[in-house]
Amino acid sequence: MRKAGVAVERRMLSDRYTVKYSGCLVIMDVTDQGLRRPVKVARLTQPGRPGPYMELLDPHIVWANDGKFTLAGFERTTNAEGQVVEFAQSWLCAVDLAMPELETDTRNVRPMRS
Repeated sequence: MRKAGVAVERRMLSDRYTVKYSGCLVIMDVTDQGLRRPVKVARLTQPGRPGPYMELLDPHIVWANDGKFTLAGFERTTNAEGQVVEFAQSWLCAVDLAMPELETDTRNVRPMRS
């Protein structure tokens, strides 16, 4: 596993050290201004925050099971020298579909007799 292209120590991969991001994940085609061509992107947005919070270029699903899936692609960032750097990255995503509360009818209803 890597963070910004640098290998992360194996002991740092447990849930205790992992940074978790939440938001709305959208996968769509956009026109990349640098490449001047259509590019598929996965964008993580958060309510009340302008623009995409995180972006993964050319994403594809590597694995999916039990409400979780892994997206692999490329992240683009700017280094200290101001150069654009792209590096391979994977996102482990968990689908959070909270089940709506079931409405329980508390009225005493008796069947009609004919």
